[in-house]
Amino acid sequence: MKKIFLFVCSLSLFFMAVGQSVAFDAQMPETYVKVSVNKSQLHDLSLNFSVDDVKRHADGTFDVKLCIGSKEYEAFKATGIPYTILSTPKANVNMANSYYQFSQQWNRYPTYSTYLATMDTFQSQFPQLCQIDTILAQTPNNHSILVAHISNNLQDRGTKPAVFYSSTIHGDEPVGYYMMIRLIHYLLNNYATDATVQDLVDNVDIWICPIENPDGTYYTSDNTLNESPYSTRYNYNGIDLNRSYPEIGAVTAMRDLEPEVQAMYNFGAAHDFTLSANLHGGAEVFNYPWDTWPSYYRTHADDDWWYYVGRKFADTCHAHSYYYMYEEDNGVTEGGDWYVITGSRQDCYNYYLQCREVTIEVSNDKVVNSSYLPYYWGFIYRSFLNYIKEATYGIHGVVTDSITGQPLDATVVVENHDDNVSFVNTVMPAGAYHRPIKGGTYQVTYSAQGYYPKTLTLTATDGATLTQDVELVPYGYGVENRPQLMVEVYPNPTSDILQIRCPQLDGCKAELILYNAAGQKVFAQSLNEKNTIVNMESYPQGIYLVKIVADKLTYIGKVVKE
Repeated sequence: MKKIFLFVCSLSLFFMAVGQSVAFDAQMPETYVKVSVNKSQLHDLSLNFSVDDVKRHADGTFDVKLCIGSKEYEAFKATGIPYTILSTPKANVNMANSYYQFSQQWNRYPTYSTYLATMDTFQSQFPQLCQIDTILAQTPNNHSILVAHISNNLQDRGTKPAVFYSSTIHGDEPVGYYMMIRLIHYLLNNYATDATVQDLVDNVDIWICPIENPDGTYYTSDNTLNESPYSTRYNYNGIDLNRSYPEIGAVTAMRDLEPEVQAMYNFGAAHDFTLSANLHGGAEVFNYPWDTWPSYYRTHADDDWWYYVGRKFADTCHAHSYYYMYEEDNGVTEGGDWYVITGSRQDCYNYYLQCREVTIEVSNDKVVNSSYLPYYWGFIYRSFLNYIKEATYGIHGVVTDSITGQPLDATVVVENHDDNVSFVNTVMPAGAYHRPIKGGTYQVTYSAQGYYPKTLTLTATDGATLTQDVELVPYGYGVENRPQLMVEVYPNPTSDILQIRCPQLDGCKAELILYNAAGQKVFAQSLNEKNTIVNMESYPQGIYLVKIVADKLTYIGKVVKE
Protein backbone atom coordinates (compact mmCIF):
# COMPACT_ATOMS: atom_id res chain seq x y z
CA MET A 1 0.00 0.00 0.00
CA LYS A 2 1.21 3.49 -0.78
CA LYS A 3 -0.42 6.38 0.97
CA ILE A 4 0.18 10.09 1.46
CA PHE A 5 -2.22 11.43 4.10
CA LEU A 6 -3.98 14.63 3.21
CA PHE A 7 -3.49 15.84 6.80
CA VAL A 8 -6.63 17.94 6.67
CA CYS A 9 -9.11 17.75 9.53
CA SER A 10 -7.84 15.64 12.36
CA LEU A 11 -5.20 12.99 11.87
CA SER A 12 -7.00 11.00 14.54
CA LEU A 13 -9.66 10.17 11.98
CA PHE A 14 -7.12 7.70 10.63
CA PHE A 15 -5.10 6.62 13.66
CA MET A 16 -4.19 7.59 17.22
CA ALA A 17 -0.59 8.10 18.21
CA VAL A 18 0.73 6.40 21.32
CA GLY A 19 4.02 7.56 22.85
CA GLN A 20 7.29 5.80 22.19
CA SER A 21 7.31 4.57 25.75
CA VAL A 22 4.81 1.92 24.65
CA ALA A 23 6.86 -1.15 23.74
CA PHE A 24 6.29 -3.55 20.89
CA ASP A 25 3.88 -6.30 21.82
CA ALA A 26 5.60 -9.53 20.84
CA GLN A 27 2.20 -11.24 20.65
CA MET A 28 1.08 -8.97 17.82
CA PRO A 29 1.73 -10.24 14.27
CA GLU A 30 2.67 -6.72 13.13
CA THR A 31 2.79 -3.16 14.40
CA TYR A 32 2.49 0.15 12.54
CA VAL A 33 4.92 2.87 13.59
CA LYS A 34 5.63 6.45 12.56
CA VAL A 35 9.14 7.89 12.17
CA SER A 36 10.64 11.16 10.94
CA VAL A 37 13.78 10.62 8.83
CA ASN A 38 16.02 12.11 6.17
CA LYS A 39 16.28 10.84 2.59
CA SER A 40 19.17 8.47 3.29
CA GLN A 41 17.37 6.93 6.27
CA LEU A 42 14.19 6.53 4.21
CA HIS A 43 16.16 4.66 1.56
CA ASP A 44 17.63 2.29 4.15
CA LEU A 45 14.26 1.70 5.80
CA SER A 46 12.61 0.90 2.45
CA LEU A 47 15.22 -1.79 1.80
CA ASN A 48 14.69 -3.53 5.13
CA PHE A 49 11.12 -2.84 6.24
CA SER A 50 7.68 -2.30 4.70
CA VAL A 51 7.16 1.40 4.06
CA ASP A 52 3.42 2.04 4.11
CA ASP A 53 3.14 5.82 3.85
CA VAL A 54 5.45 8.77 3.12
CA LYS A 55 4.83 12.48 3.60
CA ARG A 56 7.48 14.85 2.24
CA HIS A 57 8.37 18.13 3.95
CA ALA A 58 9.92 21.22 2.42
CA ASP A 59 13.04 20.88 4.57
CA GLY A 60 13.91 17.52 2.98
CA THR A 61 12.67 15.32 5.83
CA PHE A 62 9.96 12.70 5.65
CA ASP A 63 7.22 11.43 7.93
CA VAL A 64 7.10 7.69 7.29
CA LYS A 65 4.62 5.04 8.34
CA LEU A 66 6.10 1.54 8.58
CA CYS A 67 4.62 -1.87 9.13
CA ILE A 68 6.97 -3.86 11.36
CA GLY A 69 6.34 -7.60 11.52
CA SER A 70 6.91 -9.50 14.74
CA LYS A 71 10.05 -11.05 13.25
CA GLU A 72 11.40 -7.55 12.58
CA TYR A 73 10.85 -5.87 15.95
CA GLU A 74 14.40 -6.27 17.22
CA ALA A 75 16.00 -5.35 13.88
CA PHE A 76 13.93 -2.17 13.70
CA LYS A 77 14.74 -1.13 17.29
CA ALA A 78 18.41 -1.70 16.50
CA THR A 79 18.30 1.13 13.93
CA GLY A 80 18.02 3.56 16.85
CA ILE A 81 15.50 5.71 14.98
CA PRO A 82 12.92 7.31 17.32
CA TYR A 83 9.43 6.02 16.61
CA THR A 84 5.82 6.30 17.66
CA ILE A 85 3.60 3.23 17.77
CA LEU A 86 0.32 3.82 15.95
CA SER A 87 -3.03 2.28 16.70
CA THR A 88 -5.78 2.37 14.10
CA PRO A 89 -9.46 2.40 15.09
CA LYS A 90 -11.75 -0.34 13.83
CA ALA A 91 -13.97 0.51 10.89
CA ASN A 92 -17.72 -0.10 11.15
CA VAL A 93 -17.82 -3.47 9.39
CA ASN A 94 -20.84 -5.65 8.63
CA MET A 95 -20.24 -9.10 7.18
CA ALA A 96 -22.39 -10.93 4.63
CA ASN A 97 -23.11 -14.53 5.54
CA SER A 98 -24.57 -15.57 2.18
CA TYR A 99 -24.41 -14.59 -1.48
CA TYR A 100 -27.98 -13.31 -1.25
CA GLN A 101 -27.20 -11.08 1.72
CA PHE A 102 -23.99 -9.88 0.06
CA SER A 103 -25.53 -8.97 -3.30
CA GLN A 104 -28.78 -7.40 -2.08
CA GLN A 105 -27.38 -3.93 -1.39
CA TRP A 106 -23.62 -4.50 -1.71
CA ASN A 107 -23.03 -2.80 1.64
CA ARG A 108 -21.18 -5.61 3.42
CA TYR A 109 -17.87 -7.42 3.25
CA PRO A 110 -18.03 -11.18 2.59
CA THR A 111 -17.07 -13.85 5.07
CA TYR A 112 -14.66 -16.34 3.55
CA SER A 113 -17.41 -18.94 3.05
CA THR A 114 -19.59 -16.28 1.41
CA TYR A 115 -16.73 -15.44 -0.93
CA LEU A 116 -16.42 -19.08 -1.99
CA ALA A 117 -20.19 -19.34 -2.44
CA THR A 118 -20.24 -16.12 -4.46
CA MET A 119 -17.56 -17.31 -6.87
CA ASP A 120 -19.39 -20.62 -7.25
CA THR A 121 -22.63 -18.75 -7.93
CA PHE A 122 -21.03 -16.74 -10.71
CA GLN A 123 -19.92 -19.91 -12.44
CA SER A 124 -23.20 -21.77 -11.98
CA GLN A 125 -25.35 -18.84 -13.14
CA PHE A 126 -23.19 -17.95 -16.15
CA PRO A 127 -21.47 -21.19 -17.26
CA GLN A 128 -20.99 -19.92 -20.82
CA LEU A 129 -19.27 -16.71 -19.67
CA CYS A 130 -17.50 -17.56 -16.40
CA GLN A 131 -15.22 -20.28 -15.15
CA ILE A 132 -13.64 -20.25 -11.68
CA ASP A 133 -10.06 -21.49 -11.68
CA THR A 134 -7.58 -21.98 -8.85
CA ILE A 135 -4.27 -20.11 -8.75
CA LEU A 136 -3.21 -21.63 -5.40
CA ALA A 137 -5.23 -24.47 -3.92
CA GLN A 138 -3.87 -24.11 -0.39
CA THR A 139 -2.22 -21.10 1.19
CA PRO A 140 -0.10 -21.51 4.35
CA ASN A 141 -3.28 -21.09 6.45
CA ASN A 142 -5.55 -23.28 4.33
CA HIS A 143 -7.32 -20.76 2.12
CA SER A 144 -7.44 -20.74 -1.69
CA ILE A 145 -6.52 -18.10 -4.25
CA LEU A 146 -9.23 -18.18 -6.91
CA VAL A 147 -9.67 -16.39 -10.23
CA ALA A 148 -12.73 -15.80 -12.40
CA HIS A 149 -12.14 -16.25 -16.13
CA ILE A 150 -14.68 -14.22 -18.13
CA SER A 151 -15.02 -14.56 -21.90
CA ASN A 152 -17.53 -15.35 -24.62
CA ASN A 153 -15.24 -18.29 -25.48
CA LEU A 154 -13.73 -19.78 -22.34
CA GLN A 155 -11.92 -22.57 -24.17
CA ASP A 156 -10.06 -20.56 -26.81
CA ARG A 157 -8.47 -17.15 -26.34
CA GLY A 158 -7.88 -16.90 -30.07
CA THR A 159 -6.34 -13.56 -31.00
CA LYS A 160 -7.74 -11.61 -28.03
CA PRO A 161 -5.61 -9.50 -25.67
CA ALA A 162 -5.84 -10.61 -22.03
CA VAL A 163 -6.33 -8.46 -18.91
CA PHE A 164 -5.75 -9.54 -15.30
CA TYR A 165 -7.20 -7.76 -12.25
CA SER A 166 -6.27 -8.79 -8.70
CA SER A 167 -6.52 -7.26 -5.26
CA THR A 168 -5.60 -7.33 -1.60
CA ILE A 169 -2.02 -8.51 -1.71
CA HIS A 170 -1.99 -6.77 1.67
CA GLY A 171 -4.64 -8.50 3.75
CA ASP A 172 -5.71 -5.39 5.69
CA GLU A 173 -6.70 -3.60 2.45
CA PRO A 174 -10.00 -5.30 1.53
CA VAL A 175 -11.86 -2.52 -0.33
CA GLY A 176 -10.38 -3.70 -3.63
CA TYR A 177 -11.41 -7.26 -2.71
CA TYR A 178 -15.01 -6.08 -2.52
CA MET A 179 -14.66 -4.11 -5.78
CA MET A 180 -13.29 -7.04 -7.75
CA ILE A 181 -16.20 -9.26 -6.72
CA ARG A 182 -18.55 -6.51 -7.85
CA LEU A 183 -16.69 -6.16 -11.14
CA ILE A 184 -17.18 -9.87 -11.87
CA HIS A 185 -20.88 -9.51 -11.01
CA TYR A 186 -21.22 -6.38 -13.16
CA LEU A 187 -19.65 -7.92 -16.26
CA LEU A 188 -21.71 -11.10 -16.05
CA ASN A 189 -25.05 -9.54 -15.20
CA ASN A 190 -24.80 -6.77 -17.81
CA TYR A 191 -23.41 -8.79 -20.72
CA ALA A 192 -26.78 -9.42 -22.33
CA THR A 193 -28.02 -5.81 -22.12
CA ASP A 194 -25.01 -3.46 -22.08
CA ALA A 195 -23.14 -2.94 -25.37
CA THR A 196 -20.01 -1.69 -23.57
CA VAL A 197 -19.79 -4.80 -21.39
CA GLN A 198 -20.56 -7.10 -24.31
CA ASP A 199 -17.77 -5.49 -26.33
CA LEU A 200 -15.27 -6.08 -23.52
CA VAL A 201 -16.24 -9.70 -22.87
CA ASP A 202 -16.32 -10.52 -26.59
CA ASN A 203 -12.98 -8.91 -27.41
CA VAL A 204 -10.84 -9.27 -24.27
CA ASP A 205 -9.91 -12.38 -22.30
CA ILE A 206 -10.63 -11.18 -18.74
CA TRP A 207 -9.29 -12.69 -15.49
CA ILE A 208 -10.19 -11.36 -12.03
CA CYS A 209 -8.65 -12.55 -8.74
CA PRO A 210 -10.47 -10.74 -5.91
CA ILE A 211 -8.06 -11.63 -3.10
CA GLU A 212 -4.37 -12.55 -3.27
CA ASN A 213 -3.73 -12.73 0.48
CA PRO A 214 -6.76 -14.40 2.13
CA ASP A 215 -4.61 -15.52 5.07
CA GLY A 216 -3.99 -11.88 5.95
CA THR A 217 -7.55 -10.67 5.42
CA TYR A 218 -9.01 -13.49 7.50
CA TYR A 219 -6.16 -13.59 10.00
CA THR A 220 -8.40 -13.50 13.08
CA SER A 221 -11.36 -15.44 11.73
CA ASP A 222 -12.94 -16.50 8.43
CA ASN A 223 -16.03 -14.63 9.58
CA THR A 224 -14.62 -11.16 10.10
CA LEU A 225 -12.10 -8.62 8.82
CA ASN A 226 -11.00 -5.13 9.83
CA GLU A 227 -7.98 -2.88 10.30
CA SER A 228 -4.69 -4.45 11.40
CA PRO A 229 -4.24 -6.45 13.58
CA TYR A 230 -7.70 -8.00 13.04
CA SER A 231 -6.62 -8.44 9.44
CA THR A 232 -2.90 -8.29 8.69
CA ARG A 233 -0.87 -6.66 5.98
CA TYR A 234 1.49 -9.64 5.93
CA ASN A 235 0.67 -13.22 4.97
CA TYR A 236 0.41 -16.09 7.45
CA ASN A 237 4.20 -16.51 7.41
CA GLY A 238 4.67 -12.87 8.46
CA ILE A 239 5.92 -11.72 5.04
CA ASP A 240 4.93 -8.62 3.06
CA LEU A 241 4.00 -10.21 -0.28
CA ASN A 242 4.41 -6.93 -2.16
CA ARG A 243 8.06 -6.76 -1.16
CA SER A 244 8.69 -10.43 -1.97
CA TYR A 245 8.38 -10.74 -5.74
CA PRO A 246 11.55 -11.35 -7.79
CA GLU A 247 13.53 -8.11 -7.63
CA ILE A 248 14.72 -6.38 -10.75
CA GLY A 249 18.23 -7.41 -11.66
CA ALA A 250 19.04 -8.80 -8.22
CA VAL A 251 21.24 -11.86 -7.84
CA THR A 252 18.55 -13.27 -5.54
CA ALA A 253 15.73 -12.42 -7.95
CA MET A 254 14.57 -16.01 -8.30
CA ARG A 255 15.14 -17.02 -4.68
CA ASP A 256 12.67 -19.23 -2.83
CA LEU A 257 9.38 -17.39 -2.98
CA GLU A 258 6.34 -17.34 -0.71
CA PRO A 259 3.67 -19.79 -1.93
CA GLU A 260 1.31 -16.95 -2.88
CA VAL A 261 4.05 -15.14 -4.81
CA GLN A 262 5.25 -18.24 -6.64
CA ALA A 263 1.69 -19.12 -7.63
CA MET A 264 0.90 -15.62 -8.91
CA TYR A 265 4.19 -15.45 -10.81
CA ASN A 266 3.54 -18.81 -12.47
CA PHE A 267 -0.01 -17.77 -13.30
CA GLY A 268 1.15 -14.55 -14.96
CA ALA A 269 3.87 -16.36 -16.90
CA ALA A 270 1.37 -18.93 -18.19
CA HIS A 271 -1.21 -16.48 -19.52
CA ASP A 272 0.72 -13.78 -21.41
CA PHE A 273 -1.36 -10.90 -20.08
CA THR A 274 -1.42 -7.70 -22.12
CA LEU A 275 -2.39 -5.53 -19.14
CA SER A 276 -2.87 -6.17 -15.44
CA ALA A 277 -3.66 -4.20 -12.31
CA ASN A 278 -3.23 -4.89 -8.59
CA LEU A 279 -5.57 -3.08 -6.18
CA HIS A 280 -4.43 -1.71 -2.81
CA GLY A 281 -5.92 0.48 -0.09
CA GLY A 282 -4.77 3.36 2.10
CA ALA A 283 -4.50 5.94 -0.65
CA GLU A 284 -6.30 7.01 -3.84
CA VAL A 285 -3.91 7.11 -6.76
CA PHE A 286 -2.96 5.38 -10.03
CA ASN A 287 0.65 4.25 -9.39
CA TYR A 288 2.52 3.18 -12.54
CA PRO A 289 6.03 1.68 -13.08
CA TRP A 290 8.64 1.80 -11.82
CA ASP A 291 8.54 1.30 -8.05
CA THR A 292 12.24 0.42 -7.98
CA TRP A 293 13.49 3.66 -9.54
CA PRO A 294 12.42 7.31 -9.38
CA SER A 295 11.77 8.82 -12.80
CA TYR A 296 14.92 10.96 -12.76
CA TYR A 297 16.92 7.72 -12.71
CA ARG A 298 14.89 5.55 -15.08
CA THR A 299 11.43 5.71 -16.65
CA HIS A 300 9.44 2.96 -18.30
CA ALA A 301 9.75 2.99 -22.09
CA ASP A 302 6.00 3.69 -22.24
CA ASP A 303 6.08 6.38 -19.56
CA ASP A 304 3.99 8.78 -21.68
CA TRP A 305 1.41 6.06 -22.37
CA TRP A 306 1.25 5.16 -18.69
CA TYR A 307 0.59 8.77 -17.70
CA TYR A 308 -2.05 9.12 -20.44
CA VAL A 309 -3.88 6.00 -19.22
CA GLY A 310 -3.55 7.01 -15.57
CA ARG A 311 -4.83 10.50 -16.29
CA LYS A 312 -7.87 9.02 -18.04
CA PHE A 313 -8.45 6.64 -15.10
CA ALA A 314 -8.32 9.39 -12.47
CA ASP A 315 -10.27 11.95 -14.52
CA THR A 316 -13.09 9.46 -15.04
CA CYS A 317 -13.27 9.06 -11.25
CA HIS A 318 -13.30 12.84 -10.85
CA ALA A 319 -16.29 13.09 -13.18
CA HIS A 320 -18.29 11.10 -10.61
CA SER A 321 -16.85 12.45 -7.36
CA TYR A 322 -15.46 15.82 -6.30
CA TYR A 323 -13.23 14.34 -3.59
CA TYR A 324 -12.05 10.95 -4.83
CA MET A 325 -8.70 9.97 -6.41
CA TYR A 326 -6.79 13.25 -6.02
CA GLU A 327 -3.47 12.30 -4.39
CA GLU A 328 -0.03 13.07 -5.83
CA ASP A 329 -0.47 14.52 -9.36
CA ASN A 330 -4.25 14.74 -9.17
CA GLY A 331 -4.57 10.99 -8.81
CA VAL A 332 -1.55 9.78 -10.83
CA THR A 333 2.07 9.05 -9.87
CA GLU A 334 5.15 7.21 -11.04
CA GLY A 335 5.86 4.76 -8.22
CA GLY A 336 9.46 5.64 -7.41
CA ASP A 337 8.65 9.35 -7.43
CA TRP A 338 6.24 8.69 -4.57
CA TYR A 339 8.67 6.46 -2.72
CA VAL A 340 11.00 3.67 -3.77
CA ILE A 341 10.32 0.03 -2.92
CA THR A 342 11.75 -3.22 -4.24
CA GLY A 343 10.13 -6.60 -4.78
CA SER A 344 6.74 -5.27 -5.88
CA ARG A 345 4.46 -7.35 -8.04
CA GLN A 346 4.02 -4.42 -10.40
CA ASP A 347 7.71 -4.22 -11.22
CA CYS A 348 8.06 -8.00 -11.44
CA TYR A 349 5.22 -8.39 -13.96
CA ASN A 350 6.50 -5.50 -16.07
CA TYR A 351 10.16 -6.52 -16.00
CA TYR A 352 10.07 -10.31 -16.18
CA LEU A 353 6.74 -11.06 -17.88
CA GLN A 354 6.42 -8.20 -20.43
CA CYS A 355 3.01 -7.45 -18.94
CA ARG A 356 2.00 -3.85 -18.36
CA GLU A 357 0.84 -3.84 -14.72
CA VAL A 358 -0.21 -0.91 -12.57
CA THR A 359 -0.92 -0.49 -8.85
CA ILE A 360 -4.26 1.19 -8.13
CA GLU A 361 -4.87 2.53 -4.63
CA VAL A 362 -8.66 2.60 -4.27
CA SER A 363 -9.45 4.08 -0.82
CA ASN A 364 -7.75 6.44 1.63
CA ASP A 365 -8.86 4.24 4.52
CA LYS A 366 -7.65 0.68 4.23
CA VAL A 367 -11.01 -0.55 5.54
CA VAL A 368 -13.96 1.75 4.89
CA ASN A 369 -17.24 1.50 6.74
CA SER A 370 -19.47 -1.09 5.10
CA SER A 371 -22.16 1.49 4.32
CA TYR A 372 -19.67 3.49 2.23
CA LEU A 373 -18.73 0.63 -0.10
CA PRO A 374 -21.44 1.24 -2.73
CA TYR A 375 -20.33 4.88 -3.05
CA TYR A 376 -16.70 3.93 -3.70
CA TRP A 377 -17.83 1.45 -6.35
CA GLY A 378 -19.88 4.19 -8.03
CA PHE A 379 -16.83 6.45 -8.16
CA ILE A 380 -14.48 3.97 -9.83
CA TYR A 381 -16.17 1.15 -11.77
CA ARG A 382 -16.22 3.04 -15.08
CA SER A 383 -12.45 3.46 -14.80
CA PHE A 384 -12.10 -0.29 -14.32
CA LEU A 385 -14.01 -0.85 -17.57
CA ASN A 386 -11.93 1.76 -19.41
CA TYR A 387 -8.70 0.10 -18.32
CA ILE A 388 -9.84 -3.24 -19.75
CA LYS A 389 -10.64 -1.47 -23.03
CA GLU A 390 -7.10 -0.04 -23.20
CA ALA A 391 -5.86 -3.57 -23.98
CA THR A 392 -7.60 -3.36 -27.37
CA TYR A 393 -5.99 -0.05 -28.38
CA GLY A 394 -2.57 0.44 -29.95
CA ILE A 395 -1.04 -1.92 -32.53
CA HIS A 396 -2.34 -5.47 -32.88
CA GLY A 397 -2.16 -8.29 -35.39
CA VAL A 398 -1.01 -11.81 -36.23
CA VAL A 399 2.48 -12.84 -37.36
CA THR A 400 2.63 -15.78 -39.76
CA ASP A 401 4.98 -17.74 -42.03
CA SER A 402 4.70 -16.31 -45.56
CA ILE A 403 4.94 -19.79 -47.09
CA THR A 404 2.76 -21.97 -44.87
CA GLY A 405 0.54 -19.32 -43.30
CA GLN A 406 1.23 -20.84 -39.87
CA PRO A 407 1.38 -18.56 -36.79
CA LEU A 408 4.87 -17.69 -35.55
CA ASP A 409 6.43 -17.29 -32.12
CA ALA A 410 7.74 -13.80 -32.89
CA THR A 411 9.04 -10.70 -31.11
CA VAL A 412 7.73 -7.20 -31.79
CA VAL A 413 10.07 -4.30 -31.02
CA VAL A 414 9.38 -0.58 -31.39
CA GLU A 415 12.67 0.84 -32.66
CA ASN A 416 14.29 3.72 -30.73
CA HIS A 417 11.56 3.34 -28.13
CA ASP A 418 11.56 -0.09 -26.47
CA ASP A 419 14.17 -1.18 -23.99
CA ASN A 420 15.07 -4.76 -23.22
CA VAL A 421 11.91 -5.44 -21.22
CA SER A 422 9.17 -3.43 -22.96
CA PHE A 423 8.97 -5.40 -26.23
CA VAL A 424 6.09 -7.84 -26.71
CA ASN A 425 5.91 -11.39 -28.03
CA THR A 426 3.22 -13.09 -30.03
CA VAL A 427 0.89 -15.31 -28.03
CA MET A 428 0.78 -18.86 -29.28
CA PRO A 429 -0.88 -20.83 -30.75
CA ALA A 430 -2.67 -17.99 -32.58
CA GLY A 431 0.49 -15.92 -33.19
CA ALA A 432 -1.29 -12.71 -32.11
CA TYR A 433 0.52 -9.70 -30.65
CA HIS A 434 -0.83 -6.75 -28.66
CA ARG A 435 1.15 -3.53 -28.27
CA PRO A 436 -0.58 -0.74 -26.33
CA ILE A 437 1.29 2.47 -27.07
CA LYS A 438 0.84 6.25 -26.99
CA GLY A 439 -0.37 7.77 -30.23
CA GLY A 440 2.45 8.49 -32.70
CA THR A 441 4.44 7.17 -35.66
CA TYR A 442 6.89 4.35 -34.98
CA GLN A 443 9.27 1.97 -36.71
CA VAL A 444 8.18 -1.52 -35.63
CA THR A 445 10.35 -4.58 -36.25
CA TYR A 446 8.98 -8.12 -36.34
CA SER A 447 11.40 -11.03 -35.97
CA ALA A 448 11.35 -14.79 -35.40
CA GLN A 449 14.03 -17.44 -35.32
CA GLY A 450 14.73 -18.72 -38.82
CA TYR A 451 13.06 -15.77 -40.56
CA TYR A 452 14.12 -12.49 -42.11
CA PRO A 453 13.01 -9.59 -39.86
CA LYS A 454 10.61 -7.03 -41.23
CA THR A 455 10.37 -3.36 -40.21
CA LEU A 456 7.25 -1.28 -40.88
CA THR A 457 6.36 2.36 -40.30
CA LEU A 458 3.10 2.45 -38.34
CA THR A 459 1.00 5.27 -36.91
CA ALA A 460 -0.98 4.59 -33.74
CA THR A 461 -3.78 6.81 -32.49
CA ASP A 462 -4.87 7.29 -28.87
CA GLY A 463 -8.08 5.43 -28.14
CA ALA A 464 -8.01 3.51 -31.43
CA THR A 465 -6.92 0.12 -32.73
CA LEU A 466 -4.45 -0.35 -35.58
CA THR A 467 -4.51 -3.89 -36.98
CA GLN A 468 -1.27 -4.89 -38.72
CA ASP A 469 -0.87 -8.53 -39.71
CA VAL A 470 2.66 -9.47 -40.77
CA GLU A 471 4.11 -12.32 -42.85
CA LEU A 472 7.75 -13.21 -42.26
CA VAL A 473 9.82 -14.91 -44.94
CA PRO A 474 11.89 -17.95 -43.93
CA TYR A 475 15.63 -17.79 -44.56
CA GLY A 476 16.54 -18.78 -48.13
CA TYR A 477 13.24 -17.87 -49.71
CA GLY A 478 12.21 -14.86 -51.74
CA VAL A 479 15.09 -12.64 -50.70
CA GLU A 480 15.88 -9.88 -53.14
CA ASN A 481 19.02 -10.42 -55.28
CA ARG A 482 19.51 -13.97 -53.97
CA PRO A 483 20.05 -16.49 -56.82
CA GLN A 484 17.01 -18.73 -57.14
CA LEU A 485 16.54 -22.06 -58.85
CA MET A 486 14.04 -22.02 -61.69
CA VAL A 487 11.59 -24.76 -60.68
CA GLU A 488 8.18 -25.84 -61.93
CA VAL A 489 6.01 -27.75 -59.47
CA TYR A 490 2.78 -29.20 -60.90
CA PRO A 491 -0.03 -29.99 -60.67
CA ASN A 492 -0.68 -27.71 -57.72
CA PRO A 493 -2.96 -28.55 -55.96
CA THR A 494 -2.40 -32.27 -56.39
CA SER A 495 -4.19 -35.36 -55.13
CA ASP A 496 -1.40 -37.87 -55.83
CA ILE A 497 1.56 -37.28 -58.18
CA LEU A 498 3.71 -34.17 -57.88
CA GLN A 499 6.05 -33.42 -60.77
CA ILE A 500 9.10 -31.24 -60.28
CA ARG A 501 10.97 -29.82 -63.27
CA CYS A 502 14.30 -28.09 -62.68
CA PRO A 503 16.20 -27.34 -65.95
CA GLN A 504 19.14 -25.75 -64.10
CA LEU A 505 20.15 -29.04 -62.51
CA ASP A 506 21.41 -30.55 -65.78
CA GLY A 507 23.24 -33.36 -64.00
CA CYS A 508 24.47 -31.32 -61.00
CA LYS A 509 23.71 -32.61 -57.53
CA ALA A 510 20.81 -31.20 -55.48
CA GLU A 511 18.63 -32.15 -52.52
CA LEU A 512 14.83 -32.16 -52.38
CA ILE A 513 13.10 -31.86 -48.96
CA LEU A 514 9.36 -31.84 -48.31
CA TYR A 515 7.98 -30.34 -45.06
CA ASN A 516 4.46 -30.45 -43.70
CA ALA A 517 2.68 -27.38 -42.31
CA ALA A 518 4.07 -28.08 -38.83
CA GLY A 519 7.62 -27.81 -40.18
CA GLN A 520 8.33 -31.55 -39.96
CA LYS A 521 10.42 -33.18 -42.69
CA VAL A 522 8.23 -35.81 -44.40
CA PHE A 523 10.32 -36.58 -47.51
CA ALA A 524 13.95 -36.16 -48.64
CA GLN A 525 15.74 -37.25 -51.81
CA SER A 526 18.92 -36.48 -53.71
CA LEU A 527 18.31 -35.05 -57.18
CA ASN A 528 20.42 -35.05 -60.32
CA GLU A 529 17.71 -35.13 -62.95
CA LYS A 530 15.80 -32.27 -64.51
CA ASN A 531 12.48 -34.04 -63.95
CA THR A 532 11.43 -35.74 -60.71
CA ILE A 533 8.17 -37.34 -59.58
CA VAL A 534 7.05 -37.48 -55.95
CA ASN A 535 4.10 -39.69 -55.01
CA MET A 536 1.98 -37.84 -52.41
CA GLU A 537 -1.05 -40.10 -52.59
CA SER A 538 -0.66 -41.36 -49.02
CA TYR A 539 0.07 -37.92 -47.53
CA PRO A 540 -2.64 -36.14 -45.46
CA GLN A 541 -4.38 -33.14 -46.99
CA GLY A 542 -2.81 -29.79 -46.26
CA ILE A 543 -0.05 -27.36 -47.22
CA TYR A 544 3.49 -28.65 -47.83
CA LEU A 545 6.77 -26.82 -48.28
CA VAL A 546 9.05 -27.88 -51.16
CA LYS A 547 12.72 -26.98 -50.71
CA ILE A 548 15.44 -27.69 -53.28
CA VAL A 549 19.07 -26.73 -52.69
CA ALA A 550 21.67 -27.02 -55.45
CA ASP A 551 25.11 -25.56 -54.80
CA LYS A 552 24.39 -21.86 -54.05
CA LEU A 553 20.94 -21.90 -55.61
CA THR A 554 17.78 -22.42 -53.57
CA TYR A 555 14.10 -22.89 -54.29
CA ILE A 556 11.33 -22.86 -51.68
CA GLY A 557 7.67 -23.07 -52.61
CA LYS A 558 4.43 -24.44 -51.31
CA VAL A 559 2.10 -27.08 -52.70
CA VAL A 560 -1.40 -28.07 -51.63
CA LYS A 561 -2.33 -31.74 -51.22
CA GLU A 562 -6.06 -32.23 -51.78
